[in-house]
Amino acid sequence: MEHAGPVSHERGRDGPAYRGPELDDQLRHRLRRRFGDPVDSWLDGLPPVLAGVAERWQIVLDSVVQRGSMSVVMRCRTGDGRPAVLKTSPDRSRILAEAAALSRWSTRHVPEVLAVDDVSGALLMEAVVPGTPLADSVLHPSPERLGSLVQALHAEPTNDVVVRPVVERVAYLFEAGRRNYERRPDLASSVPPELYERGRRLAMRLAGEARPPVLLHGDLTPVNVLDGGEERGWVAIDPAPCLGDAAFDAVDLVLWRGEDAQTVTERAEAMATALGVDARRVARWCAAFSAMAALEAAESGKDGREQVELLLELARAET
Repeated sequence: MEHAGPVSHERGRDGPAYRGPELDDQLRHRLRRRFGDPVDSWLDGLPPVLAGVAERWQIVLDSVVQRGSMSVVMRCRTGDGRPAVLKTSPDRSRILAEAAALSRWSTRHVPEVLAVDDVSGALLMEAVVPGTPLADSVLHPSPERLGSLVQALHAEPTNDVVVRPVVERVAYLFEAGRRNYERRPDLASSVPPELYERGRRLAMRLAGEARPPVLLHGDLTPVNVLDGGEERGWVAIDPAPCLGDAAFDAVDLVLWRGEDAQTVTERAEAMATALGVDARRVARWCAAFSAMAALEAAESGKDGREQVELLLELARAET
């Protein structure tokens, strides 16, 4: 576990003192990328909210998890010493939807929900142990093993599910991804905006086509898949639940660290078999999101030009 770092002892006007990790500039920078400068006022008002939640739920706040741009995530411990995770976000509806989906899934491949505060939008979950993200793994797990994780999430009945359709999730993702061009106009020379738009149109067509709907994770990236140990296997966290085509959840896991187009094709076929869907459909979803993935890779600069070029090749593929 990381060191807790600087601890703030800020007393709220009408509540207990905040005794937890500092909401530092690194955290603020990550959330500004998603929510803009107005998130600062939300963060300024967060300590008394966290203090109140910690007092009611009898938890001790430990350290900030410096990942993601949607929420503030803290490691903590319950009154009986159990490791847990506390999460809150300016997008309260996202937290409440996440809590509802996690509570509904009956598989061991998601964390247990311990408490939810509907008013503040705070969510307390068990900590996944050892909890190493798939994104930090040296090797790419077999598509069959990852497919079993996705299949477990999709096994729930959907007759009484009240979540947004996948077409709304797709529209949101492409609109959010487009902001990379606004922050970095130079990226247009690396990832042509017209190719990005082509991917958006394809994704919207796929989302709008009639398919047996399943309860989708909606954000099944390698960062959101954690190692739960040998007995438990992979655990999915941070869902953005939606209803739609099962193949949608396969995209990021298939594209991640793809060495070449053949590797991506083989992964798509294996994942399709695991999910019981058409391999060509998985491939089309991957093609639709490849330009977005290329834009994110070019903006971060972490994956190298070769990875960007592979993603562009997939985005240009005949679909």
